[in-house]
Amino acid sequence: MALLSSFNEDRPVSYFRGHPIYCATILTIAYAVGVVLTTLLEGLMANFIFFPNTAFFRGQVWQIFFCTFVNRPSFFILFGLFFLYVSAVEVEKYIGRSRFLVLYGILLFAPIFTLTAWMFATGQSAPYFGNMEVAIGFFIAFCTLYPSLQWFGMFPLKWIGIISYALWLLVLLSQHDWLSALVFTLVCAASFGYIRYLQYGGELPRIPNPFEFWRRPKFKVVARPSSFTKHAARDQQTSDLNEMDRLLDKISKHGLASLTSKERESLERARAKLLEQDDK
Repeated sequence: MALLSSFNEDRPVSYFRGHPIYCATILTIAYAVGVVLTTLLEGLMANFIFFPNTAFFRGQVWQIFFCTFVNRPSFFILFGLFFLYVSAVEVEKYIGRSRFLVLYGILLFAPIFTLTAWMFATGQSAPYFGNMEVAIGFFIAFCTLYPSLQWFGMFPLKWIGIISYALWLLVLLSQHDWLSALVFTLVCAASFGYIRYLQYGGELPRIPNPFEFWRRPKFKVVARPSSFTKHAARDQQTSDLNEMDRLLDKISKHGLASLTSKERESLERARAKLLEQDDK
């Protein structure tokens, strides 16, 4: 049942003229605006480039959150924005909004933690800017979620991800850019590991509600169910199980994206009923 508990979160944040707007859509637009601002205000945007020594020892903490929006215009940046949008939207649809934002946080902070550790180990404060690592991370997540999806009807996504990682790593190593190779590898590993963690049933830790302690349980007296009601409930439970088995079989063969909105709602209702009955 991993990754099937957030159907309400796979809906868009809003709509614009009938087109869905996801968090990934907003993020891609923000990165495109960053390209424009870097072109027009390059001197000002240089202040947002992350340096571990200035961010942590000189109080310029805004570099941590805005460094990925500093992007010099180029063909590869536009190409990367396209891949970022396609991959990130599909990932958000699959894992839900909250998990998507957690993944984005992982992709954002993994290079920052790596460069900070590098500074303490070697004394070198290397710069970090641009959204390439974020785009790569979402692409790896997309390949992990849909490993058998055919690209151009020929190549499975898992092999495209593996080959892309190997080729880019060879380029970095041939240039003796060991630090970039380390950051690139850790970003890919973090993205792959987080998706695998979710697929194996991992969940985000639940934040306790401090007000639950003060709530008094509400008691309600209900009539004892008759034998007919018991049989009807048992038949309904069997029907829910059969419907869930059918939908899970469809997911295993064609993926979660093959479900219609009504089928998703039906699966969520059946799951909620079974959980409620287990609690009883």
